Amino acid sequence: MIRISFIDSSRLISDTMRTIFSQEGDIYVTGCATNVEEALFLMPHSNVALINTSLGQEKVLELVTKICAEYPDVKVIIAGLSCESDEILRYVEAGAMGYVRQEESLVSLLKKIRAAHKGKAIVSPDFAAEMMMRLAQLAAQPAQRLFAQQTAMPAVAELTSREEEILQLISDGYTNRKIADELVIQCGTVKNHVHNILKKLEATNRHDAALLYQHYQEMQIVYAA
Repeated sequence: MIRISFIDSSRLISDTMRTIFSQEGDIYVTGCATNVEEALFLMPHSNVALINTSLGQEKVLELVTKICAEYPDVKVIIAGLSCESDEILRYVEAGAMGYVRQEESLVSLLKKIRAAHKGKAIVSPDFAAEMMMRLAQLAAQPAQRLFAQQTAMPAVAELTSREEEILQLISDGYTNRKIADELVIQCGTVKNHVHNILKKLEATNRHDAALLYQHYQEMQIVYAA
């Protein structure tokens, strides 16, 4: 039996999906969620999670990462994607089993849900080619990782203690709002710090900045040894 949970910023859309999918004999809807906390509450009772990108990319990536780490038996499908392969790859690399583009039909969605439940992924030929290229890039990463580790040390060393504190929280999967609550500062202040961090590290996004910081920490451990 497929036990699916729906995660969408719109409660109305989630409830509509519940009504539609409840008519399928092999599918049981465990619940609907509109945020990360509600979604994680449903995971112990689910084996498939359909997450809509309406939550926002950072929140969805955070949720996918947490589900894959804490509930490895749950198959994650991302819905509402555009046709951009780079966007799809980010979610797949985070642990998503499948994806559904905005223009796909309900029939296609059901087919992908059933495939994911069986541990299979249905991808387009174009995206399959992108994945093969990505695998080739990953195979060449050891040398790239060494270079990144060598360049991360001076860049991270330029951060202030507050910036490094925020970067650690970013690496731990915190959103700007959660960082603000944790450090008891304004969300706008956090955004300014994040902007400065990305600029100093010459990183294009939070994910890349977190990777650089992880490389920096690894080197610190090596040097300490």
